[in-house]
Amino acid sequence: MNEEEKKDEVVYATPMKRLWAWVGVVYMVILVLLSTYGLAHGYYLRGIAPLMMVPALCGVGGSAILRYRSGWGRGGLPACILISGASFLLALLDLVRGIPVLIAQL
Repeated sequence: MNEEEKKDEVVYATPMKRLWAWVGVVYMVILVLLSTYGLAHGYYLRGIAPLMMVPALCGVGGSAILRYRSGWGRGGLPACILISGASFLLALLDLVRGIPVLIAQL
């Protein structure tokens, strides 16, 4: 056997794993920015819980779409539309509630 046959085949992450990895990256960026702001100004931002929910809600909506497209979703297209629509709507409402609070403190 030569060395090319011994190498394992590359297994790429599924779209669902990539989606949640990006959600994790967004949360880490947010946490680093919040920590840096708190250390630089001597106090932490308050009332930004709605903004912290936005990445998770977008991840849930994206997961519903990915599950439907891959054939794993139960309930078919109506359930996909209901779950993803509700998640994206809640994320939008949280942005509307959270951004003025954030701007008022900066």
